[in-house]
Amino acid sequence: MLVWIMSLAYRIVFECPNGHNINLQKKCSSVSLSEAAAMKLFGDEELSCTNANCGWHGQASKTKVVRILPFNWILSPAT
Repeated sequence: MLVWIMSLAYRIVFECPNGHNINLQKKCSSVSLSEAAAMKLFGDEELSCTNANCGWHGQASKTKVVRILPFNWILSPAT
């Protein structure tokens, strides 16, 4: 019998100072996540813009939150 473990997670879409989207996915036990709470939890994360013409990198706290999307992070069972 396989048992799948699900954990609440969020995809937070940040906008770099040059206007490009940066996605960050993290597990989080909060049932609801506001923009202020997202910055409090993830503001120290180091981000890098993947846009070829940008190259910006820095802390998430230096960006703007565009979107917060909750989802279930499904962990496969240990083998």
